[in-house]
Amino acid sequence: MKITEWLEGSIHFHGVIATPADDEMDFAMLAGALRAEAQYAGFSVEALEAACGGNIPAHLMANAHVINSDGRWGRT
Repeated sequence: MKITEWLEGSIHFHGVIATPADDEMDFAMLAGALRAEAQYAGFSVEALEAACGGNIPAHLMANAHVINSDGRWGRT
């Protein structure tokens, strides 16, 4: 499995896409949990950061509050 596929699944699993908070600290805490899970899944922190464009909390925030054309949360 590629890190990008794992990341997409993790974002949906954690409900990041439906996270109501706009506080960067909330997303920083989610990023910490995501780092630990990525390592447990066999990915390096560097690979996760690269998949997130270098900034994990910013990537999570960018994927929050996105509603698809069919009304579901998340990017298609």
